[in-house]
Amino acid sequence: MTRYRLDRAHAMLSIGVYLLVAAVAVLVAFWSAQFGTWGRVVAIVGGVVVALALVLSLRLALRPPIVLTLAEQGYQGRVRAEKRRFEGRWKDVRDVQLTSRELRITTVTNEEQVFPLQTVDARERVAMIREVYDRLNTAHGYTRFTFE
Repeated sequence: MTRYRLDRAHAMLSIGVYLLVAAVAVLVAFWSAQFGTWGRVVAIVGGVVVALALVLSLRLALRPPIVLTLAEQGYQGRVRAEKRRFEGRWKDVRDVQLTSRELRITTVTNEEQVFPLQTVDARERVAMIREVYDRLNTAHGYTRFTFE
């Protein structure tokens, strides 16, 4: 089983948003602390928001989420833009189309699953595509022709 994680460039966008939220929360916390009891409550909530934003950004920086898993029997993936998971068995794949931007898998039920290639690290894309084709060949019983 091979797992492919979100590219660091995409993760950095989310980390930047988390850090902006943390910065605004710090600003609001320091500004509201001067307004008595409710100001202190807002400052504490702001501190919690800062801590949560920093923890989430650190988690994303150290271990990006898995976007595609390739196993012996099938595959499963997650596309953030569509907010849904897709999965299937290699034997149920009817067609695979590869463009410079996406891997498009068509199943025997005519379901089309699109996986954007830029979500995977550029250094891992070629290996991922090769693995997809190798697993498809294995599932359908295809072997390479060799001269002997």
